[in-house]
Amino acid sequence: MRLFLSGFFLIICSLAHCAELLSVTWPTNSGAPPVQLESNASQLLPAFRLALTTLPEASIVSLALSQPPLLGLTPAQAATLQPLTAQRYRLMAESALYSQAPSALPYCFSSEKPKNGLATVYVPSGATSATPVIIFLHGYGGSYLWYQHYLSEVFPDHIIICPAYGISSAFIPQKYVSEAITAVSKHLTFQVSSPSLIGLSAGGFGACRIYVQTQHFYSRLICLAALPPDDTVFRFIPQAVPRFLSGGNEPFVIAGDFHRQINVIRRSCPGAEEATIPGADHFFLLTHPVQTIEFLRRWLSTQSKANLTEQTSTGS
Repeated sequence: MRLFLSGFFLIICSLAHCAELLSVTWPTNSGAPPVQLESNASQLLPAFRLALTTLPEASIVSLALSQPPLLGLTPAQAATLQPLTAQRYRLMAESALYSQAPSALPYCFSSEKPKNGLATVYVPSGATSATPVIIFLHGYGGSYLWYQHYLSEVFPDHIIICPAYGISSAFIPQKYVSEAITAVSKHLTFQVSSPSLIGLSAGGFGACRIYVQTQHFYSRLICLAALPPDDTVFRFIPQAVPRFLSGGNEPFVIAGDFHRQINVIRRSCPGAEEATIPGADHFFLLTHPVQTIEFLRRWLSTQSKANLTEQTSTGS
């Protein structure tokens, strides 16, 4: 019997890579304000909140995509995303680690300002204080589990912290993110340090804003599918490591605003990088995963920062 249980544990460890998926909470005064939507979408909120308490996240996302105004999408965008997100959730259903993971969406769509913070955390096997860390800020619509599943597939050796912050992380306070890091460090019993900060869409705006406040704290910034906000472009220091990736068909890319904003940043931060994915729009993580992952892996490599640090110090 003992041998059987030992073998069963090894099978589970093999399936889940001996990793953990945690929901970490902490008391906070910095939670997001209650969700506010336009009148048409706000009429859907009571039914949507009820669904959040009874349905799995895969069904919730499918329901939300059937009502595009709830997520600020056009019908065409929702039709594109429906099969792509369904595929992500099918993969999650096959995962021993993610199949029973709790959703953060009920927290994100709370009718009241929460008194506790919430972060979903992926922890690889054997994690220590030397394990690289990603802080991921979600876009409009809330903190979906598929974001974390996507990142943990690509970076299975990273600790991945996904703070949930209302319906949008565009104005997430640095204090809230710091609280999340402290709470995760306490849970893991070691201090996580030098995290890479990644923000998607509205979370890209939020990531830019908190990065320029605390540039020495984060090892780098990766802003996805977002234009750097005007209130950040003059605040990057020479040693900063910002990276910006957007779809080539984004209106702000076509209009030239994306390139102009990055050029402003380069005046004070010569190592800033930008890239676009040809033929892609706002949802390139799902529509163009190969190209997206290639950029993420290159930009998150420790060597990429080492090269930039050497260039900055030598003035090359």
